[in-house]
Formats: sequence, structure tokens, C-alpha cells
Amino acid sequence: MKKVRRIVFFWFPTILWMGIIYFLSSFHKLQASPISWQDFIVRKTAHFTEYAVLNILCYRALKDTTSLSLAKRLFLSFIITFFYALSDEYHQTFVSGRTGKFFDIGIDSLGAAFGLVFSWKLIHLLPEKIRDIVL
Repeated sequence: MKKVRRIVFFWFPTILWMGIIYFLSSFHKLQASPISWQDFIVRKTAHFTEYAVLNILCYRALKDTTSLSLAKRLFLSFIITFFYALSDEYHQTFVSGRTGKFFDIGIDSLGAAFGLVFSWKLIHLLPEKIRDIVL
């Protein structure tokens, strides 16, 4: 039973974050600014950030619930995030006023790659107390 609690504890934030992404993707085009270029920058930054966070959460869950090697955890967290980005863009094709775009999958993948690098290399630059909370 202890293992089940551990899995739930570490995978729940990942699944919750996926739910938040799905929920936000269900809205008719969200507009961050009436100025076109500002709106574009804010929305693409949001794509990048939400998938960087998703990758970090996937990595954290894999690290604490599996005995996979570092390389396999990094690879699998990226693959999970990438395929979720694909499914999210596909989901948007069913939302009125939204479209699925390959460009957004690219932005999402860049965010996932940043999350991967953060989990692998940059996390060690944070103070230990913060590092222990994040990973």
C-alpha cells in the first residue's frame, strides 16, 4: 500500500497539471492583449512555460516512482510531454474558435526541452531547500 501512496503522491501533480492544460485549451481563443504582437508573445510564452512545468513534473514523478536510469527518465519525461502536446493540439481542433497548430507543438516541445535541461542540469544551481521542493 505504501508504494501506491507514493505513486499517487508523485503522479497526482503531473495529472492535475495536465488537467489544467486541458481545461485552458477548452476555452475559445484566450486573448492576453488587444495588441496582436503582445498577445502572440504572451500566448507562446504560456505554451512554453506550461510544457516546461509538465516536463519537470513528469521527471519528478519518474524519479521518485521508478528505478529507471537518469537517461531513461529524461527521455521518457520528454516523450510523455511531447505526446501530451500532440493530444492537446488535437483536442483544440474540437474547440470552437481554436485550431491545432504544429507551430504550437514546436513551442511546447521547446518548453519540454527546457524542463528537461532544468531537471538535468540547472536544478543544481538552486538553493538546496528550493531544490528539495522542486525535485
